Amino acid sequence: MKNVRRLNGLYAAASLPIFYLFWIVFVGTFSLHELLIGVIGALLAAIGLFVIDYCYPARFSPRFADLLTLWRVPWYLAAGTGKIFAVAAKDLFGIERAKSVFRVLPFDAGKKDDPHAVARRVLGAMGMTVTPTTIVLGVNAGDKEMLFHEMGRAPIPQMLKELGGQV
Repeated sequence: MKNVRRLNGLYAAASLPIFYLFWIVFVGTFSLHELLIGVIGALLAAIGLFVIDYCYPARFSPRFADLLTLWRVPWYLAAGTGKIFAVAAKDLFGIERAKSVFRVLPFDAGKKDDPHAVARRVLGAMGMTVTPTTIVLGVNAGDKEMLFHEMGRAPIPQMLKELGGQV
């Protein structure tokens, strides 16, 4: 446990220059007072990251096969964008009103504190929400269900099936 805490401290320390770079990009200037305030802000952000990670350690451990399912996301993104444009055009010209649905999908959520199950839930929610047609509202690990909002009813994507979605 001591090694994990030390490692978390190293991650927080390594994030310090990244936070500082974000600050410089955010303010868009190199004036002395902004650079000094950026040091303070980056230090506070790194301390906050360490405290949060120390109190609530992330339990996210994806398997390689789970990560491989994300190769389909660019296609889902392109296809979803086309679908949004088609639905918007039909609605705009009065051909067909845009329809959306809430759906509950049985989802093999695994145990609540299993790092691999957490990773599957996160990857499934992220992979679906990044597409323009779907927003995952949550995964209920207790009831083993996923709730999402979808623009029009569509088949469950293969990526979600491989991560635990059940048809």
